[in-house]
Amino acid sequence: MLATEPVVAQAAQGGLGEPLSAIDWLSDSVSLPTPVTIAPLVAPPAAPVPPVTVVPLGTPVPDDAGLVSAQELGLPKALWGGSSARVLAQALLSIPDVSTPSLRAYLASLVQAELTPPVDAVIDDSLFLARLDTLLALARLDDAEALIRAAGPPEPKRFRRSFDIALLKGTEGGACDVIANNPDISPTFPARIFCLARNGEWEVAALTLGTAEALGMLSRTEDQLLLHFLDPELFEGEPLLPRPPSISPLLFRLYEAIGERPATDRLPIAFAVADLSETVGWRVRLRAAERLTQAGALSPETFLEIVSNRKPSASGGIWNRVAAVQTLRSAVASQDASAISRALPAAWDAANSEGYHAALAPWLATAIQSVKLERRAHHTAFEIALFSNDLDMARQYAGTSQDDQTLLAILTNTPFEIRNAAPLAIAVRRSLSGLAPSQSYRALLDDNRKGEALLKAIAVLADGVEADPSAIADALSLLKSLGLDTLVRRTAAELLLEESQI
Repeated sequence: MLATEPVVAQAAQGGLGEPLSAIDWLSDSVSLPTPVTIAPLVAPPAAPVPPVTVVPLGTPVPDDAGLVSAQELGLPKALWGGSSARVLAQALLSIPDVSTPSLRAYLASLVQAELTPPVDAVIDDSLFLARLDTLLALARLDDAEALIRAAGPPEPKRFRRSFDIALLKGTEGGACDVIANNPDISPTFPARIFCLARNGEWEVAALTLGTAEALGMLSRTEDQLLLHFLDPELFEGEPLLPRPPSISPLLFRLYEAIGERPATDRLPIAFAVADLSETVGWRVRLRAAERLTQAGALSPETFLEIVSNRKPSASGGIWNRVAAVQTLRSAVASQDASAISRALPAAWDAANSEGYHAALAPWLATAIQSVKLERRAHHTAFEIALFSNDLDMARQYAGTSQDDQTLLAILTNTPFEIRNAAPLAIAVRRSLSGLAPSQSYRALLDDNRKGEALLKAIAVLADGVEADPSAIADALSLLKSLGLDTLVRRTAAELLLEESQI
């Protein structure tokens, strides 16, 4: 038997029976088990020892699963320390969209890290689910899928996410097989009907739909879509109900099946993965590729393959961006220094305008490494070097302006001066000078809650240049105190670049 420490009591007092809110677009695909409310564990007055919760030895703990070693991230394996799973999950889910590429990539790696689980993780999987939901929110569907597999056999809350990943990737056949063959997965009526129809069992699907209608188990939208899905000819020409403002991957697939495929531009970015299919138009694929590359969820190689699929058939907007990237690729292929020098700034500006410049920077740095660029491309090459962390290239192309020299000094860990600096630059300088983090961070560190402190700092920095400069300085100081010096310097440089482009 395994006894957990008193921190379990803290988790119970936080209302373990009240599940944390997941991302709001998950499909209602499985019947989740009713949460068990655990009463606060309060020791009786005469008890000489603190109370414990006893669970069978060997109980699987999803948070044991990880895909990235703590050492790779420069973190101790016991990062979560004395924090409860619920508190860590709340801190993770409260992090807004991260504006700087290096910090966004680090967050994606952090939630995949193989760390010692929180002490109460054996009875509370909320941190693991928050890790998955963070990856889904970042459109890292392959990573989320791998993490789910690493956690063990299918389980309702994890399978709910697996099912949606499969729907978005177009691999729902395997997910439907799990529903058919695993008695521990209890599918809801919409998911069951969808899978029955997908597997060719149309009559059984229709009977199941009738049962669901009789029991009042479907929303009006689900009922209408499933009726159209199973018998499109019966409802041909009839208008659909107004589309709800938020749709799940299952509803997305049902709309698609009846010929009413929703545009993904205003849906969460994970839906853009569905637009990578070759069955959609090239413009839609291009836009999805741009969004996913900006988020770090699509490799530069895949992005360039999609962009190079054919020649633009129009001009303006996305077509100008595609043309700029294609022109640069042609120049690189010819190794014509003059042509590369002409094409590089335009391609970089095009990528910058949609935020995927950082993702392309390593490819661009490699492409121009052996090219003697003309002066007009030097500043572009300097920014490419910063985002690809190529310090030798940064030194080669840095200009004499104070901005360039400051950025170079930050990344190379050399002293720099500040003259008439803006508040953000002053904040960066303070944090890099060894400023100790504030008392609120130190209290967490002293209480063996480093992970909480790290998540709190990431949440501050996620707001980018919109955050208060003193809060930025404090958050960077916290990262520096944890030994994440490279991350501090890259984030600081990216914040300053972000501010310069406003």
